[in-house]
Amino acid sequence: MQNKKIKNYISLILSAFLTINLLSACNNSQSENENFESDAVLYTEGMQYVESVKGTPKEYTALTFDYLGGEDVMPIGGFYGPYVSGGSIDGNERGDLLTSETFQLIKDAGVNMIVYGKDMWLGETGGTTANLILDLCEEAGIGYFMQSDWIENQLGAKTEPKPVENMALNTVAGVQTLQRILDNMTNNGTRKCVLGIHAKDEPFMHEIDNLEVLMNAFYNKVENNYGLELFGNSLGKWNGKSTLHNTTSEITYNQYLQKYFSQAPFSMFSATYYPFISSNTPENRITKMFETLMFYRELCLEKNIPSWRMLQAGGQWNDAGAWIPSVEPYQNEAELLFDVNLALAYGAKAIQYFTLVQPLHFAYEEGGKYDYERCGLIGANGNITRWYHYAKRANTQVQAVDEYLMHSANEGMIIHGSTARKFLVDEAIPNNSVFTENKYRELVEVLGDDCVIGCFDYQGGTALYVVNYSRAQKAETIVRFDNNYRYTVIQRGETADVVGTSIPLTLDMGEGALIVLK
Repeated sequence: MQNKKIKNYISLILSAFLTINLLSACNNSQSENENFESDAVLYTEGMQYVESVKGTPKEYTALTFDYLGGEDVMPIGGFYGPYVSGGSIDGNERGDLLTSETFQLIKDAGVNMIVYGKDMWLGETGGTTANLILDLCEEAGIGYFMQSDWIENQLGAKTEPKPVENMALNTVAGVQTLQRILDNMTNNGTRKCVLGIHAKDEPFMHEIDNLEVLMNAFYNKVENNYGLELFGNSLGKWNGKSTLHNTTSEITYNQYLQKYFSQAPFSMFSATYYPFISSNTPENRITKMFETLMFYRELCLEKNIPSWRMLQAGGQWNDAGAWIPSVEPYQNEAELLFDVNLALAYGAKAIQYFTLVQPLHFAYEEGGKYDYERCGLIGANGNITRWYHYAKRANTQVQAVDEYLMHSANEGMIIHGSTARKFLVDEAIPNNSVFTENKYRELVEVLGDDCVIGCFDYQGGTALYVVNYSRAQKAETIVRFDNNYRYTVIQRGETADVVGTSIPLTLDMGEGALIVLK
């Protein structure tokens, strides 16, 4: 995190930007309340205001890393890091991804950690490639969850369960091997970029038994003096029963989670839901997205662990490595912004992009050609994609608000506007944490266009994260309070110091803004 201390002055550019917000939001709101005028102004020294009442801070959980900047910094991850590449395809050179330039591109996009990479740590000493990757991370200041082929072997495979009694980690010698791997991977603690081990992506039921043995050895038997964690990405929510995730019988998602958290309780709950399925994603997918995120939120509150949102960067996944036709790229900028900002509003303590770098087989196009513009912040050819620019914009806001949100407890959501109410309340599974009355603490009214507001306790005080519900048009929204307060307002990575009884916001499509009462 760069220096983000609140300043009592605003640049000319930001001042003009805020003035536009004040005027346009006030004008637009007159359809709801013709007599309402916002009194918000930029704070100047000596201006009178009422200090908001602070109560006892609510409890919250967050997993942070000193290497990434400490407890104020939100982990921003990428799944599928740079890998061994190069050579020529279709007569075109495919650049080497394992370079300082590639890792600097990742850093410049605002991504501060990689949670999965194709090239793993080999044996006890890692091999040339894995050590190079970690050296490049160290150079760029990026954290890494490294995979280990030895640990992977201990966990077995999705199609071939490994009997727990055959795991070397059940023996003294196996634990000693794990210890040497951790020592060598971190160079006895001097290589700080190693955040931990990537244990398993979306484990099936039978793999959880092996994960339990790994966790016991990792957290209880080795001398883990390096602050390392195990990373795991859970299967995403499904409805009904399924045999896909169990080799013997049908199970429900709740049965899966019961086993997952009882035997493999990771320090975070990282799970996926990718709502955007085409360039014309139906609105009811957003309903399912909201239901899923609210379910994850409630689950993390129950288990007292932070929610790490795995979200999409592009589409057209190609796990089978088939030569498939390309379609119009999706999702667009507004949809990615909405994905990120909604995650922040409902209380995520980390976000992760899938994919960070496009796997080569995701680029396979019919006719033996390659489409490097389907997904990923960086294409398999080494070039940045449209999602790189979208994510960089989103991450600028994340980096500006994280010092508040990382220390906040999400207390629920306000859904404002007829369309948002229709898809997120009326057609969604009822949830008591949704406030439909448009009020929260000092907040007494919401006016203007449809929005979603995450309601937070920040160190005993009030914070709101306001997100434009629309991915098709800007929103003019006003949030009104019960007195004349002073606020920190953060939008597009810029900070304003404001006084008034209301805050008007002009939000781009899918955009979010943070309001913190002083």
